[in-house]
Amino acid sequence: MSSAALRRIPGSLGMPLVGDTLGFLTRPVDLFNKKQRRYGNVFKARLFGRTGVYLLGAEANKFVLVEQARSCSSQEGWRFPIGELFHGGLMLRDGEEHKQHRGILQAAFKKEPMRQYLEVMAPIVDRRLAAWGEQTPLRVFPAVKALTLELAGKVFFDLDFSQDLASLSQAMADLVAAATTLVPFNLPFTQYRRGMKGRQLLQEYFGRVLHERRQAPATDMLSHLSQAEDADGRRLTDAEIVDHLIFFLMAAHDTTASTLTSMVYELAAHPEWQDKVRAESQAVCPGPAGLEPTHLPQLEQLGYVMDESLRLHPPLILIPRYTTQELVYEGYTIPAHTHVSVLLYHNHRTPTHWSAPDQFDPLRFAAGRAEHRKCPFGYAPFGAGQHFCLGFAFAEMQVKLVMHHLLRRFRWQLPAGYQVEFASIPIQHPKDGLPIVLETV
Repeated sequence: MSSAALRRIPGSLGMPLVGDTLGFLTRPVDLFNKKQRRYGNVFKARLFGRTGVYLLGAEANKFVLVEQARSCSSQEGWRFPIGELFHGGLMLRDGEEHKQHRGILQAAFKKEPMRQYLEVMAPIVDRRLAAWGEQTPLRVFPAVKALTLELAGKVFFDLDFSQDLASLSQAMADLVAAATTLVPFNLPFTQYRRGMKGRQLLQEYFGRVLHERRQAPATDMLSHLSQAEDADGRRLTDAEIVDHLIFFLMAAHDTTASTLTSMVYELAAHPEWQDKVRAESQAVCPGPAGLEPTHLPQLEQLGYVMDESLRLHPPLILIPRYTTQELVYEGYTIPAHTHVSVLLYHNHRTPTHWSAPDQFDPLRFAAGRAEHRKCPFGYAPFGAGQHFCLGFAFAEMQVKLVMHHLLRRFRWQLPAGYQVEFASIPIQHPKDGLPIVLETV
């Protein structure tokens, strides 16, 4: 890293040894807001012993994630803190290797597999939500995390983690928890160490299940990937498939749980919108029959609520990369071998991109306004460019399925006098889990 070039980038490196790490762990949004006010949209900071450059604005997203994607490694950017836990995952691959793997993995997200996933998820959602009604108040975030973990087990591996596979369920939970621990170091008696042990157990077990699926495919994602190949007939190895699905497990578990929890909160805080999307859900699918793939696009206003919740509460507040060659952005030289991150949360709240940016206003995403299209790359909760989330359509389907069942079964409100406080690190979620009071419709 060129120390001379880095010195010319505005910013401070915080306290000796720890830098800005404590501020990042406790109040990262406040930390970055303070630095932006003082230094502008390009500044440096030191976190976890690493000096990095932080960029704000839609143009920064475009520059890092799209225009200079080949020079901004996702693999190296994510190596700390999750590279050891999720090595081989799609987000931890670059270049031609990433392109080849992504092309093969897309087979698992085609029309027929997606229909099968929706079909197997619906009864699990219905059963879980029935149990929610017995809890007063219900703490949403842990409840949704348990639900999404069970859904992932069924969809990805056709395994029921809620009943007779307790050790695997715990291994999955430990691995996901390790990916979002505040102490991401492989030390004895830490959550991270438990996560590494969980990964080893899962890797061995899923390897055996994959061997069975190759002989007798089912409808789970593991089976689809065991048969998938690219235009040249290339297939993924058993180890590569297991690596990808272990990564998908984390992505589909915590980020979806964060999104659903934010939506539940915003609909509790804005009951007029809760009534509006409930009426839409009842109109789109009025009878006892389950939600079909054709119904999903018709849940248009629910889609706006999802988009607006992701704008206000993106699961990840930043996207990290690592430069493989020298770059120049807005007159500043960013040396090769530098950690560089774009800040999603701040882009989603800037008044230059959004009207009344701190207000919950789902109609900003409606066709008549489409504020997210007026400033391309300003809105990027699923990333952008070649690393745009491959599972976007699956995540949207899962979110709409859960919310559809929740809206049809319950009304909900916040406890009297309740004030939410969101944690931003490691993933956006209410610090107290979000207590709500449910009432049967």
